[in-house]
Amino acid sequence: MIIKIILIFIAGFVVDLLATKYTSYVAEKRIAKASLISGLITIVNFVFLTVILQDATNSGIFNILAFASGSSIGTFIAMKKV
Repeated sequence: MIIKIILIFIAGFVVDLLATKYTSYVAEKRIAKASLISGLITIVNFVFLTVILQDATNSGIFNILAFASGSSIGTFIAMKKV
């Protein structure tokens, strides 16, 4: 269970790094790169939403908290680099 939570945390982290990069591509009007990352973000979000919801009865809240924490830290790191 702990390994799954760590992987979900990492996924949230990576998704938010991608989301921050997506935002910068949109601001720079890089259409192809923004479109590619947008699709990638959507796929990853739906995959992990499915994983979180499938396990909702056992450890769903921990999965949600792990994903949200990873997202928050991903945003913080990405914004610090800018």
